[in-house]
Amino acid sequence: MKSARVFTPENRLARHLRQGGPTPAELIADADNRVAALAGSIRAFVAGKLREILALSEQGDDVLLAESRAIASLAMNVIEVASAAGLDALGNVARGVITMIEGPKAQGVRHTDALRLHIHSLGLLSPEAAPLSPQDEVQILENLENMRRVIGLKD
Repeated sequence: MKSARVFTPENRLARHLRQGGPTPAELIADADNRVAALAGSIRAFVAGKLREILALSEQGDDVLLAESRAIASLAMNVIEVASAAGLDALGNVARGVITMIEGPKAQGVRHTDALRLHIHSLGLLSPEAAPLSPQDEVQILENLENMRRVIGLKD
């Protein structure tokens, strides 16, 4: 019977790391600078997605419900990038939109007025809208969260 042989592969990255590359702090700072440079284009992307959501929400209840998957997808696009552009409150409301779409399926009840209110709140927090005070943003978030709780939806 042959004895076991231990094989240790060469770590090809080790020699590059020993050559004095950027530190983790430098890499993080560079990434932060790149994200900051993209903030304008991220805001434009978010504004475009919000225009699509708002256009769908202006239709009747039948269209709103039929397009709910598209609205949820657009809201997810907003959530994915909102915080990178300093739009945290907008991202939180977009999460609420998804909760309003996904949550009632289990209950078999649709709350189109509450969904429209969430979507209207997205418009208030849009990068294209007049800026709100931080207190107003917090109030909007708290009111929408309370509404979802009263309806019986969990975030």
